Amino acid sequence: MNRHAIQRQLLISLLAAVPALAAAAAQAAQPGDLAYNAAAKAIEAAEQAAVSLDAKVCIAVVDSNGVLEDFKRMDGSAPGCVASAINKARAAAIYRTPTYNFMARVNHGEPALVTLPGMVPLGGGVPAKNGAGTWLGAEGAAGSANPNEVKIATAGATALGQN
Repeated sequence: MNRHAIQRQLLISLLAAVPALAAAAAQAAQPGDLAYNAAAKAIEAAEQAAVSLDAKVCIAVVDSNGVLEDFKRMDGSAPGCVASAINKARAAAIYRTPTYNFMARVNHGEPALVTLPGMVPLGGGVPAKNGAGTWLGAEGAAGSANPNEVKIATAGATALGQN
């Protein structure tokens, strides 16, 4: 077989493998991916916490890159809490820190923190890791008193970490 025939056969073999490789890549988990059922369970846990606190809130779940995965606006919640819940979750995910930590730092003399991109120095955003220490994403809650938002988001983040 000459060199051109070998190259042609190699090219045909590689092209035949492309669909199988593409299918495998599509099924492989990507960094930041979060299973929908895990996000839905986190929303459910946060909603249960909100109901127990008689809080009408918005609840957001984002993946580890801060991309929205699931959202719930409870009946009676204020329209302004939609963006707030998403932004709190996003900030907790991208900085991998509960947003109440930023609130404490701003309140204790570090106001420059608010200039960080995507920063939300209010409680209610809580990141989640699984048992192996992998960052999964974060939960955000808005529309109630700050201590309630922290409890609600923590309940959701805890559920997210158990999936």
